[in-house]
Amino acid sequence: MICKKLKIINKLGVHARAAMKLSELASRFQSKIIIRYKNNACDAKSIMDVMVMAASCGAEIELQITGEDEIPAMLALEKLIQERFGESE
Repeated sequence: MICKKLKIINKLGVHARAAMKLSELASRFQSKIIIRYKNNACDAKSIMDVMVMAASCGAEIELQITGEDEIPAMLALEKLIQERFGESE
């Protein structure tokens, strides 16, 4: 298992489009991917779970990834978040 704390930096936070991108990307990997935020945990592969998490700009989340492809999964998800989910701000 690997864990990493990441900061949400896009202006709108994890809104519907960002949640969709995150869950679609997470679903490409076989590893179990959990997002922890404000003492709650959600399945990163579930768009509804990710949307309900409602992490706003500046929020710190923790990714916990367990499985055969955990390293490439972490790298891909970290890149998505660092690139602001493909948004300009």
